[in-house]
Amino acid sequence: MTSEPAAALDLAAATAVLREHIGAWLEAVAVERVSVGNSQETWLVEATGAEGRSAAYVLRRSVPAGVLAWTRREDEHRYLAALAGRGLPVPTVHGTGTLGRSYVLMGRLPGAVAGRLEPERATALSRELGGWLARLHALTPAELGLPADGTGREATLREIAAWQGRYEDARPGPVPLLGALLAWAERAVPDDGRAPALVWGDPGPHNTLVDDGHVSGLLDWELAHLGHPLEDLGAAVWACLGRFDAMALVAGYEAEAGPVDRSALDYYVALGSITRTVMMVNGLAAWRDGSATAPSIAGLGLDLVALSLARAARAAGWGELPPPDGRPPELPLWPDAGAAVAGLARWLAADVVPTATGRERRMARAAEALLLATANRIPASEVADLARVEAEAVAAEQAGGDAAVRERLLADLAREWQRLEPLTTFHGHPRPWRGEPLG
Repeated sequence: MTSEPAAALDLAAATAVLREHIGAWLEAVAVERVSVGNSQETWLVEATGAEGRSAAYVLRRSVPAGVLAWTRREDEHRYLAALAGRGLPVPTVHGTGTLGRSYVLMGRLPGAVAGRLEPERATALSRELGGWLARLHALTPAELGLPADGTGREATLREIAAWQGRYEDARPGPVPLLGALLAWAERAVPDDGRAPALVWGDPGPHNTLVDDGHVSGLLDWELAHLGHPLEDLGAAVWACLGRFDAMALVAGYEAEAGPVDRSALDYYVALGSITRTVMMVNGLAAWRDGSATAPSIAGLGLDLVALSLARAARAAGWGELPPPDGRPPELPLWPDAGAAVAGLARWLAADVVPTATGRERRMARAAEALLLATANRIPASEVADLARVEAEAVAAEQAGGDAAVRERLLADLAREWQRLEPLTTFHGHPRPWRGEPLG
């Protein structure tokens, strides 16, 4: 499968969208695709209107493949429209349609995506974000005009089944630890009687705008759904990743919503880590089949898969990763060495060679050829039958869990993570066998 060309949004198309959904007086004067919101295409549109007044909009268009390619812009529009006028800093939605792929048109909010901050500022913003999550979850589906039935536990079980299907459909190969954690998550769902609420689905600093020292926008609602409120809080804890303060975020939530049961929160932190691992597996699948070629997709994906598996296991009560013992992994994560080298060759051919000139072009072609030859020379790894190991681990979790099986899976992840140290160093992620916190 090859990547679908990313057709540019030109001024004429942008103007037509604005006039269809807002008014005939608008005209687009500038469009720019930005790198934020990597799960979908994000276009900034500047327009002029009546009496020359300017306005700014955001058009999010579905990508053909990637981490969240299966989500629908129509759903994003529906949930944001339900939140209109409720006092939350969310974008105003103006409509949906199709420009080659589906899109949602929104107003542009002030501020910039939260980056790495000084500790004091990070703590304050974390508390503020926690408060916004609590206020979101205080809104009942009925008052938002959204149909809901059953309990939060039943909604969580539906979510786990959906993520299980995404994992099985997209994975380049079995990941036994992930399969075991999914089985654990299904068995261990807390039964606290909470009713479903509208959850953001992908909360955290990566989707939070900050302006003048305060949260000014909650972005990217493609994962919104009716679920257990702690599903959001657990995912937000996962997303802090050294940028926000997880403890302050939880404190901000409790200041609005009241005390949170810590055992239930631990479960949902584990679940958030599990579902984020499945997202990364989806991204790696797109990289495998050529739908995406950037090395960052494979590098960050591989690193975050390892990190998220370790965090999920700890939150699930399986323990910390042991120090690596120097042995090669029996259950290596994908991409293996051969796939990684071949993928780098694809990236050079697709993204570097076409734009290079002169000596740089020749060197890029030489590097491509060398990488392909190297991939051919890497012998196949002698590893365990991953499907069999995963089936045994899943069966053990369904039966209540087996400490010896868990220890084997965690020891193997520690060996794999040691080989990933250049990636974890590059991304600034912790290395658990050195006693560093996992966030």
